[in-house]
Amino acid sequence: MAWSAPTTSDVLSEFTPGDAAVIKNQQGGIDNIASILSRVVAEVRDAIRSGGYDLDADTTKLPLGLHNDAIAITRWKLLIALPALKAMQTEERKKAYEDALKKLGDIAAQKFAPEPPTAGTTSKGGCWGSENKVIGRMHPTPRPGVQQTGTANDYANPSEPADSGNA
Repeated sequence: MAWSAPTTSDVLSEFTPGDAAVIKNQQGGIDNIASILSRVVAEVRDAIRSGGYDLDADTTKLPLGLHNDAIAITRWKLLIALPALKAMQTEERKKAYEDALKKLGDIAAQKFAPEPPTAGTTSKGGCWGSENKVIGRMHPTPRPGVQQTGTANDYANPSEPADSGNA
């Protein structure tokens, strides 16, 4: 899947045509949906950044898997911003909003990984195995002479006889 920008029509598609008309009427000449949606997109991208995951260069884009969450947050914020729409503030919509916020928290805590912005990339976040703590066999091991400065007696057991040299 790719990243794309959610639109105001995506948000309005979550309402019946009658409800969408009421929302547009309540807003008057001001389009609250676009401004709320842009803030929600920034909030979702913030959670992705907090989790240490890669972001798309376009600041309006989100992973397709997070569009529904962004729409649920936008829808709820729109409904509570317009007090006349109290009847549309259902428990199901509030639950979808809370679930979306929980998912953003999981992303920030690295419990849920969003898809990377381009295919074939991996996260540079602090995920398990992202940084070597011990030199593994896939990394070149430094020669013993480079590991530490040699002393007059380089043997681990100086009281024993030296190696014979024929191994």
